[in-house]
Amino acid sequence: MMRFMRGRMARRLLAVGIIAVLAWASLGAPQEWFANQFWPDDAAPWEKVTAVYYPDKSDRTVFKFAGENFENAEKCRDVIMKQAAANNDPQLERGSYECAVGFYSSNDHTGHYRLKITP
Repeated sequence: MMRFMRGRMARRLLAVGIIAVLAWASLGAPQEWFANQFWPDDAAPWEKVTAVYYPDKSDRTVFKFAGENFENAEKCRDVIMKQAAANNDPQLERGSYECAVGFYSSNDHTGHYRLKITP
């Protein structure tokens, strides 16, 4: 009888655990949470990076879209450095950039990037 009760309790705990995980997944943002825990400074394997180059770091209203869907921040920076070199600023003395990591959409048809990497 005791063995039967332990098995029943284990099934209940498993069911409660599954329900808790499903609730967290539907109400929270588990992918973003995991990315923050394990990849705090770069893109997680499922995230993409968007590159934006600013030719004049004092004027952020003027920018050049440098690409999207990069695998990591290093590839983003490589593209930015090519843009800067083409703009006669190979050391980024005048310009700046943003590598925006992991876009997560919100329920109100907007969204946010999990991380923005800047120099």
